[in-house]
Amino acid sequence: MRINAIIVDDEADARRSLQLMIEQYFNEDIEIKAVVKSVKQAIKEINTYQPDLIFLDIEMPNENGFSLLEYYEDHNFEIIFTTAHQQYALKAIKSAALDYLLKPIKIDDLSKAIDQFKKRNRTLNKLKINTFINNLENDLEINKKVLFPAQTGYHVEKINNILYCKAEGNYSYIFTLNKNPYLITTTLKALEELLPKNVFFRTHKSYLVNLNYVTSFNRKDMTVLLENNMSVDVALRRADELLRKLSN
Repeated sequence: MRINAIIVDDEADARRSLQLMIEQYFNEDIEIKAVVKSVKQAIKEINTYQPDLIFLDIEMPNENGFSLLEYYEDHNFEIIFTTAHQQYALKAIKSAALDYLLKPIKIDDLSKAIDQFKKRNRTLNKLKINTFINNLENDLEINKKVLFPAQTGYHVEKINNILYCKAEGNYSYIFTLNKNPYLITTTLKALEELLPKNVFFRTHKSYLVNLNYVTSFNRKDMTVLLENNMSVDVALRRADELLRKLSN
């Protein structure tokens, strides 16, 4: 399956150069759905095409590339920032970008970034398949397990053992009942899709909580307290839905 991508850059030469490079060297892997020059145009095309990958310039008039993320609390696309300015590298990493390419873009750097995208998605697909197979073999909810990809292999975890998950850029921390938290190479958005929705609830852009372990909800502080006495943030717009979930 080809990767659906969008190029966002205010410079016509930069847009054309990247598009030609992709079409010449990666045509079998990537289909360019749109080429635009602003964040405003990008939002329209994202909503139309639902891309897998966005090549995003940083320094642009009106709104820079980082502002695009402010329009999406959750998103299913990955971002590769493209810029001539190296000083943005740290901010790009903190923005959970898949990669960061300096202009003029070198073919080797672009190839590595695309390989990284494909590797991450293969890992997620494998995770979904393994989780599905495992859960077919376990009828009881308490026995169901999920396989979390880690940097050195996999963590195998019973679903009912997970207290909550916390976003850490393109990674996530898993907090459990009986072991120290550990880092996995999966986004919180992907975890939200994998874990059962009748058990886990996204209280905040950074937290996914096991509702079975919620002991109280403080509406004044907008937090929930879990059985390990850990306090987790709740976004204001999610409060009413959380109350409905807790009352079911």
